Amino acid sequence: MQFSWHIIIASVSAFLFQSAANLAEAGNNRLTTYEPRPFLLAQASPSGEPTETTEFNISPQPLGSAITTFADQANYRLLVPSEMTEGKTTNGVSGRHTPEEALTLLLTGTGLSYRLTDSRTMTLEPAGATPLPPSPVAQATSPEPPNPNTQVQSGAKPVKVPEVVIKEVEDRGYSVDESSTATRIPAPIHDTPRSVEVVTRQVLDDQKVIRFSEALRNVSGVSQSSTQGGQGGTFMIRGFASELNVFKNGFRDDSTFSSRTQRDIINIESVEVVKGPPSYLYGRSDPGGVINQVTKAPLKNRYYSAEMIVGSYGLYRPQIDIGGPLNESKTLTYRFNGMYESAESYRDGVKSQRIFLAPTFGWEMSSRTTLRFEGEYLFDRSPIDRGLIAFGNGVAPIPISRFLGDPNRKMEVQQGKATITLWHEINDMFRWRTAFRAAAARSRYSSLESNFLVGAESDGILNLARYEIPTTVQSHYLQNELHGNFFTGSIKHKTIIGIELGRENSSATASGDFGGDTTTPGAFSYINIFNPNDRLFLNPTLTKFSDASQQNNILGAYVGDQVDLLDNLHMHFGGRFDLFDQTITNRPDGLTPTGSENTKTDTAFSPSVGIAYQPWKPITLYANYTESFAPQSAGSRSISGNLFDPERGKSYEGGVKYEAFGGKLRSTVAVFDIKKKNVLTADPLNGFFFSVATGEQRSKGVEFDISGQILPGWDIIANYAYIDTRVTKDLLFAEGSRAPNSALHQGSLWTTYFFQEGVVKGFGAGIGMYAQGKRNGIFQCQDPANCQAPFEIAGYVRMDAALYYRKQEVFNKTNLLAAINFTNLLDHRYFSGAQNFREIVYTGAPFTAVGSLRFEFY
Repeated sequence: MQFSWHIIIASVSAFLFQSAANLAEAGNNRLTTYEPRPFLLAQASPSGEPTETTEFNISPQPLGSAITTFADQANYRLLVPSEMTEGKTTNGVSGRHTPEEALTLLLTGTGLSYRLTDSRTMTLEPAGATPLPPSPVAQATSPEPPNPNTQVQSGAKPVKVPEVVIKEVEDRGYSVDESSTATRIPAPIHDTPRSVEVVTRQVLDDQKVIRFSEALRNVSGVSQSSTQGGQGGTFMIRGFASELNVFKNGFRDDSTFSSRTQRDIINIESVEVVKGPPSYLYGRSDPGGVINQVTKAPLKNRYYSAEMIVGSYGLYRPQIDIGGPLNESKTLTYRFNGMYESAESYRDGVKSQRIFLAPTFGWEMSSRTTLRFEGEYLFDRSPIDRGLIAFGNGVAPIPISRFLGDPNRKMEVQQGKATITLWHEINDMFRWRTAFRAAAARSRYSSLESNFLVGAESDGILNLARYEIPTTVQSHYLQNELHGNFFTGSIKHKTIIGIELGRENSSATASGDFGGDTTTPGAFSYINIFNPNDRLFLNPTLTKFSDASQQNNILGAYVGDQVDLLDNLHMHFGGRFDLFDQTITNRPDGLTPTGSENTKTDTAFSPSVGIAYQPWKPITLYANYTESFAPQSAGSRSISGNLFDPERGKSYEGGVKYEAFGGKLRSTVAVFDIKKKNVLTADPLNGFFFSVATGEQRSKGVEFDISGQILPGWDIIANYAYIDTRVTKDLLFAEGSRAPNSALHQGSLWTTYFFQEGVVKGFGAGIGMYAQGKRNGIFQCQDPANCQAPFEIAGYVRMDAALYYRKQEVFNKTNLLAAINFTNLLDHRYFSGAQNFREIVYTGAPFTAVGSLRFEFY
């Protein structure tokens, strides 16, 4: 089935007429975080001098949502206990005002007022109340007398009130209150009947994460099992390999059609992970969960950051993050992130280069309409690194630094992405979102890499294969969504109705030499794994073994409704219908003299239902049922050239969420049971260019996550997962055997502490660990003669640490942030995973140190 581009052109026309402003409503007792300049509190004006004015456009509406909009338009942070605003409405505010003036107008007739607790914070309170000194949540340095402009009833009894603290972000922290990934609209995590984990920017900065895969150590049951030789990588989520499940701002960002190399995080604000099948809103996906990258937003306040990162093995990485308004009214804003990276490696002879540029622009076209453009350009040049090889029942006893191939042959990738998002507020209840994302990449895979051992293992002669694979890919996606926020009687709804159109194209020509004549000395490329000086790198004539292109056409229609039946009872319903049409064209090559074309159309409906109940305010009990749909990955075919039926998955999940210290510390415990049918894996008999369907796999387990602040200055993020993933039905692989790369036990801990006062104020330290149990490196066959011999990857514990120094106003309007991060403190030898072959086992880095120095200007 072919889609006419007239449909997309018509939808793009709708882009110009129906669009929407960002929907974000604060949930009950939830913290909504906005993005002003980091490390600086808002400067209130206790002397009465006018502060900078801002254009406000807040229509009459419930006070809770109005205060959220105020915080957004003023570019402040907001903590809102819902009982203070419950049942109250406001007449709104419009025009240019200082934040203080706008807040005064917004609170008129509500029975609430505000006061300046000091020069750094503002607190909302009932009008006429005599406030107590600010609590630690306000992060005020010292209490001040009540503002004389605040009306106080004579003789009134002091009333202790919950505080609404409005400030710019100093410490964004390790925990957030809302996420939009589980429902595609902002919703309180505590009320969402799914396991939702967010890795915040503060965590990324404290751990000095520079690759996307490194961020995922902070989420239970998630790991990177394969880097695909240094390309995009494969992630394990709840025991299942998940190549399809990476998104960026709700758009697909997989390693086939979008990101052809390892993802950078310089322009990422947070990484959100929702466990369980995400097909009910995101379409084709594996059942483990979805990973969504949320990018940094344009800034209304000026902010400039310059950072230098240097480290072990020649790492050199200067980077910048700048943003601010482009006009006086701040209706035009921007953000730009850029970096250059040059590095060597603990792997012999490996050198790499990388450039990443990410401009973002925002335009408030009117009080109801906003437009955002986001661009990305990435250049990467690095060798294909397949790690070490299996040896007996383990990994070869050779140094992890040994490169088993030619490091001078490299893969070069250039890729670009552009996204336009338009929001339009239809009225107080409905908003429209239209977004279009285009991505293109060109890569050249050039390698001389491990192939198979010749003769006895003890001889150590590793045959090498030579590949040249130029590839071009393009993808285009268009999303139109109607967001609703309304009541039916006493029941509150947050709804989404959407349609997604997409087209994906790829074209690749693969040529290679598969090892030559191993019976004739000097006729094949090899390296002795025990003596790398004993090697022969030939440059033979290559045979073109594949010349193929693929086009996917995508249509998805989805609906979701987050329903608040009671204050403590919430449900979510969702479902998506998908039509996925793929055409694979195989042109004649050196192995197949005739071409062929395979077409296939798959349809599916993927439902989801969940319920969350709060018997007490800090505790949420939840359960959900979801299904997944995944047409087999691009290019997957059997040795006979046939395409495969889609994978289907079903998941049952239940759990408990708990909030402590007023929501500053959050935890989730989840239990799950997932079945996936018609699973593909690389064909162990015919090489990884072909696949086989293994039948059915089942994953059961328990997960625990905790993140947030224990005490002022003391933050923590930790997790543990017990996951048992096994083959349950199959004709080739052993039933009951554990799936490769899935550890029975896995967990991590990271905690930091910053001194809060005295001469050591600003100094801090962090320490953590990451652990995985032993894993199978390959599927086990029912008949060992039909497969490579199985082997195990040993478990390990890796210790990390960091030292920090942060100084505000080290110069006028200049902050200093310095850190040194240590990875693998004990220099433990470990392996991150395998690629279902004995000849591909990926190594973990030894002890490394990374120093960073950043200046922030505002």
